[in-house]
Amino acid sequence: MEITTTQGSATPLYQQQKTIDQALQPTSVIREAEVSSSAALQAYQQQGTEKSAATDTVQIKSTVTLKNLDTVKAIEQMHAKLNDLVKGVRQTNEELNRAVDQVSQMQGNLMAIVKNYPPYPIESMERRDLLMSYMSLRKEIESLMVPAPPQPVYDKVKSMWSAMFAQNGQMQAAAVPPLENGSSDKQVQAASDTLGRTIQQLSDLSTDVTQALVQP
Repeated sequence: MEITTTQGSATPLYQQQKTIDQALQPTSVIREAEVSSSAALQAYQQQGTEKSAATDTVQIKSTVTLKNLDTVKAIEQMHAKLNDLVKGVRQTNEELNRAVDQVSQMQGNLMAIVKNYPPYPIESMERRDLLMSYMSLRKEIESLMVPAPPQPVYDKVKSMWSAMFAQNGQMQAAAVPPLENGSSDKQVQAASDTLGRTIQQLSDLSTDVTQALVQP
């Protein structure tokens, strides 16, 4: 009877312990799950941080390349503007050089009359031919249109330019005085002196235009 009682009481005790173990088992599983979940969350957050850092790096690099691209574009625009400026100044100087050549020829014709000794008679055919050549060259000068230099070069030579050329680019009439077949030697000499000053003014103007281009 005692053995039976002992064996009978042992069975409930074993079952009770088993029940306790079963009750504790889910708690352990839950803890393991929580630990795993926490580790996964940390890994995800670390991955997100790494991705964010990578994204920031890409954005910084992208900003740098865009800035460099803008710099190159600005340089290209500056070179294009400078090329246009140089082209305009070259055209102006080409026409100024052409004007100097023609005025020099005109003065040469007059000097041939002035320096001839003995002086040409008024009715001399040689003298008449020289004056006819002068008048022909003067007509070419009157039709010559010298383009003004582009801005901002023009602003630096505006006063000198206006003294030599009209707004349409024609040379001022006073710079190349008119003569006739019957003009006196005194008139021829005065015209030659004026042409000498005109040549010098045209040369100075060309120099100033060029310097205005190369100097800030």
